[in-house]
Amino acid sequence: MIKINLLPIKEIRQKLRRRYEFFGLFGALAVVLLVLGGITLVMALQAGRLEARISDLEAERASYVAIQREIDGLRRKREELEVKIAAIDQLRADSQLPVRIVDEISNLTPSARMWLTSLRMSGTTINLAGIGLDNPTIAQYMQALERSPYFSSADLTSSTQTEVGGNRLKSFSLVIRVTPPKPASEEAE
Repeated sequence: MIKINLLPIKEIRQKLRRRYEFFGLFGALAVVLLVLGGITLVMALQAGRLEARISDLEAERASYVAIQREIDGLRRKREELEVKIAAIDQLRADSQLPVRIVDEISNLTPSARMWLTSLRMSGTTINLAGIGLDNPTIAQYMQALERSPYFSSADLTSSTQTEVGGNRLKSFSLVIRVTPPKPASEEAE
């Protein structure tokens, strides 16, 4: 006898295959979604940590800003003090300069051969007038002044013959340029 199978085996197999494919696709999609969710969660946690680190660094920077302002204020005060100290040093040097210049002129003037009649100082220029025995004495005096560390030049503006006490002498006037010598600290540098 012939047996006929009336059950739709092919259709059942196709339905099972479709069901497996559907569950496989759904399962793969679920795994992909789970992996993406995990990655998103990990990245969210890292972003949270980074944001917390950023806020900590900004708070730390804010504390450094106050310190930087204080440092800047101290720098400004130091610069102001250095300017004041330089001004005081310059005033000290300038206050001693006229005394040293008069002393230098006095030391360089040959008392036996000439005498000075007037001395005027304005700025870095000295107008000097005097009477000497002769022209070589005046020339030697000018050379001595130019060799001095306090003067850069000594220029003769006039020289005339004058009679003093029956003697013929030379009346002269000089313009002398003052150059203060450098302090020892500057020469060492």
